[in-house]
Amino acid sequence: MSNESITLSEHDENCGCGCHDEQHPSEAHHHHEHKPITVTTHDTSIVGSYKFTIEKPYEEAEIVLDELLRHVAKDVTALGGIIGHIKAFLTSKGKSCMISITEDDSDKHHIESSHCVIEGVAIVFCIVPEQLESILKETFSAYIID
Repeated sequence: MSNESITLSEHDENCGCGCHDEQHPSEAHHHHEHKPITVTTHDTSIVGSYKFTIEKPYEEAEIVLDELLRHVAKDVTALGGIIGHIKAFLTSKGKSCMISITEDDSDKHHIESSHCVIEGVAIVFCIVPEQLESILKETFSAYIID
């Protein structure tokens, strides 16, 4: 028997390759919904992660984000907290093009959309997780869709 035929005979519903998952309805697939804000603890720090969109051009979103992060810092220190690190990554998503071809003709539709995706983290000390979560939710509320 060749190696190829051995491989083929071992590929069945019990092989674990993932191709046969629909044959196991009792095993639910795990889909994790990512929340826009999560707060956890790590040693003595409180870590708040966030992801949201600002529907503005890059230059405007940069200014808005800077103001938002300064607001988070101000609120943390107002509660007696210590800032370890507050940072965010701003990515611009703008131009897109859909190309449609029927027979030999090419039809292009250009779309200009201005929005920026923000992903960041706030690492703070000396406040409780609920306080940081409240600060992040309140500060970013205009940009988070539940």
